[in-house]
Amino acid sequence: MVKTSNATMTTEEIILETAIDLMEKKGFKAVTTKEIAAESGFSEMTLFRHFGTKQALLERAVETHSYLIDMKAILYDNVSYNLKEDLKRVSETYHKYNQYNYKIVLLSYQERHTHPFIGEQISENPKRLKMYLVDYFKEMQKQGKVVECNAEAQAMNFLWMNLGFFIARHLGGQKVSHMPLESFIEESVTLFVQGLEVREP
Repeated sequence: MVKTSNATMTTEEIILETAIDLMEKKGFKAVTTKEIAAESGFSEMTLFRHFGTKQALLERAVETHSYLIDMKAILYDNVSYNLKEDLKRVSETYHKYNQYNYKIVLLSYQERHTHPFIGEQISENPKRLKMYLVDYFKEMQKQGKVVECNAEAQAMNFLWMNLGFFIARHLGGQKVSHMPLESFIEESVTLFVQGLEVREP
């Protein structure tokens, strides 16, 4: 999420950001409202007055910090039908969204059994990305630019490849790889294109 100076944030925003920070580090169950209030610089009564319960606080945090990307503006309206160029834009969009919401994304993995609604909320963007990619690969096949393949399988392969980098980076840090995101996108997209692109005989 984007860090903002406390001077420009409302009481609710400060409490929400503090709650997400603590819940992502410790898990929902382990964090108390008293701890959230103290860390945010307010009384527990202030927290209850604004949110009522810890569950309500979590629900508001997920709702507030799970923004939807305008896929039409970013992807559909800018499509070039150049496989490498378009896939790089998809990959960059995916990582931009995940980086903005990384604490909520990681929290959804931690709480997937006890609070599945978090995963349902943040899955909207990946679902839209998959739909875009499926349609895109089918259109590229019609244009003779992509080999015959299962469009949905390749869309999921592309998303899983990017998800793997995101998870490895946030769970393992640089212990897994020192490769910068820009280099990963360039290398992975180049290789993916080599597997799908129709080559001239």
